[in-house]
Order: sequence, then structure tokens, then C-alpha cells
Amino acid sequence: MKFAVIGHPISHSLSPVMHHANFRSLGLDDSYIALDIHPTHFHHIRDIIAEYELDGFNVTIPFKTEIMTYLDEVDDDAGEIGAVNTVKIVNGRWIGYNTDGTGFIESLPEMELDGLNVLLIGAGGASRAIAQAFKTYGAGITVANRTAERMADWPFAVTKIPLTEIDEYAKLADLLINTTPVGMSGFNACSLYDFKSVNPAAIVAEIIYTPSMTPFLLEAERRNLQTINGLGMFVNQGAQSFEIWTGLKADRHIMTKKVQQHL
Repeated sequence: MKFAVIGHPISHSLSPVMHHANFRSLGLDDSYIALDIHPTHFHHIRDIIAEYELDGFNVTIPFKTEIMTYLDEVDDDAGEIGAVNTVKIVNGRWIGYNTDGTGFIESLPEMELDGLNVLLIGAGGASRAIAQAFKTYGAGITVANRTAERMADWPFAVTKIPLTEIDEYAKLADLLINTTPVGMSGFNACSLYDFKSVNPAAIVAEIIYTPSMTPFLLEAERRNLQTINGLGMFVNQGAQSFEIWTGLKADRHIMTKKVQQHL
């Protein structure tokens, strides 16, 4: 079988490395490539995918919303999120899914999610996917963002606050997650929060996996808070994509090990 990840830019992606490690572990002769598609050419996406004879593909920035126009069917959760990161092709039909939120939840230590108080920083596609996944487990969601407009069309209920009011909500948070790219390699190297008012028992998480310790996580560690980086989310969302495409169980251990080696 043949798979790919599409995005722009895409040369930095470790998805091919991760998936090929999984293929080898399972004794599969499948292939996985990274396709850099310029936004001006995206309207040719059906032809491009057909040319490579793909059985499925992942979608990353900036096409997670735009791809939905080209799908024949969208999973209910992905439809509610309003973004797709996984496409399965069955008899020429494109079916869209989103594994970002469930991939994040799978990366967490074992905990009771029903009633969990989750505070998300940022209101982009990843935040929306993570919030939607937590809502299905009965967690309470607060989203802090610089502007309220970014959350105006969210179809499910969350508490929406400006970033300037984060202190009051951080006191009650069981889980505090940065979903913005701030702190990622190549982006602004600062922490979005100083954690002065955070619940001392809270877990602090990133969706970023490079660098493994962002300024956000370093500041949280300085405050003696438990931290989680985005490596688990990256591996789990990819593993879930593979399982959607093939029906087989992915080798998450070898996928994680291979990504760590490359990092």
C-alpha cells in the first residue's frame, strides 16, 4: 500500500521516518512519502493523489480545512472539528478523519477524564480537535486566546476567555495545554505563561515535539509542575491514521523510538 503526508512546507516532517519504522516492524512493504504541494496548486489535489496511486494520506498545515471540500465523506468527529488530518481512499472515495485530539489524549498518563478541568491556550485547529476529543469524555474545557473571533464558529460549548484572564482559570486547571506554535523550533522562543497562579497539581502539556523542552515546559518545570511534550501526540495521531488505513495495530514503541533517534 502507498501513503503520504501533504502540506507546505513539508521537508521537515518526520512522518515518513516514523511510518517506515512501523512498516518494517510489522513486516510490511508499504511506502510513505512527503508531498510538498504549493497552495496555488491545491485545486489539483485529486489528480496529484491519483498520480501517486495512494491508498490514504495525512494532511498537515495549511490544508486541514481546505481538504474537506474535496472529500466524499467526513467522519462525524472530523466534521464537528471542522478539520481533517487523515484521508482513507476506498474504491476511489475519499473519507476524512481527525486523529489529532484522540492522539493527544492517548499520550496522557492514565487519569479520569470525566470532570477534568482542561485549559487550552490557543484556538487553532489543534486546539479545536483536542477540545472536541475531551468533550466526548465529559471534561470541562476553557480556551484562552488573544482574540474571541477565532472561537466564534466553534460548534460545541467551551468557556472562552481572553488570554489576559488566564490566571483565574489556571488556578482551577487540572491540565494546561499550549496548542500554539510559540516555542517551536523556528518560532518565538518564549513562554506564553509564567505559571504564577497555576494549580500546583496541574499537568502542563505541549503539542510541540521539537524542541522536546520548549520555554513553556521549562518554565513549568521550574515551578515543579509535571510536564508532557508533543511527541506522544505526534506518534499516536500517526499510529491511529495507519490503523484507519489498514485495520492493523501500529507499533507505537518502534515509532516513538525512531522519532526520538532523529530528534
